[in-house]
Amino acid sequence: MNLENYPILEAFKKHNSNFNKSHFIKLPDDSNFGNLTLSIHQIIVRIDCVNNKIIELYNDFIITKKKIEIYGFAEGSLSEGYKELMIIEEIFYFLKKTTDELISMIFILTYFKAENKFPPKIKISSIGNLIYEHKKDKKPLGGLFDRYINLFDTLNNVHNAYKHSFINSQINAYRGAEYPVAFAYYLEHNDLKNSPGFYTIDIKVFLNDYDVFLKYIKNHIIINFQID
Repeated sequence: MNLENYPILEAFKKHNSNFNKSHFIKLPDDSNFGNLTLSIHQIIVRIDCVNNKIIELYNDFIITKKKIEIYGFAEGSLSEGYKELMIIEEIFYFLKKTTDELISMIFILTYFKAENKFPPKIKISSIGNLIYEHKKDKKPLGGLFDRYINLFDTLNNVHNAYKHSFINSQINAYRGAEYPVAFAYYLEHNDLKNSPGFYTIDIKVFLNDYDVFLKYIKNHIIINFQID
């Protein structure tokens, strides 16, 4: 299988390559929040698992698209119809979790570098915290993530739509015609006083942008915080 056209995430590690010393990032192992080397390595392994989901999503999509091209339609069970939606939800869930953990890690490491001790609390521990501080023009974490705020905002809202928005089930009939698309219908706090937001995301474009973020943050961690 040629993976060149799949939007897999390889900033930290080439997909399915054996974990070896070239992927090893040594960080403090005695923080108040545990061994940070273990934390970063779990992130790397999780991204590899996300890649498996991405490949499954695109393989299924390609098979269905070819059937439609040949026969004019593609029969499938109701479960198969929902499978694409479930895989997309999983991908966005794990990207949100990974982003939150990387934000938390940067807070801990930045605090330690400045104060020579670990923080008693992770004050900026999620996309939500980061965006809230950014909107107040506070330049959270020295503006390190400013260039990715729009990417994070989309990820956060789509994740919240999948997790909290009751009306999101109404997007079940939507499918990308030429490539996999993430659709989300987000009604904040499930309150009809709020205007719902409808998201249509080219998953390949989004994942390519996310991999650029991963490369950026990996380099920042290695240059500024890795222990020799």
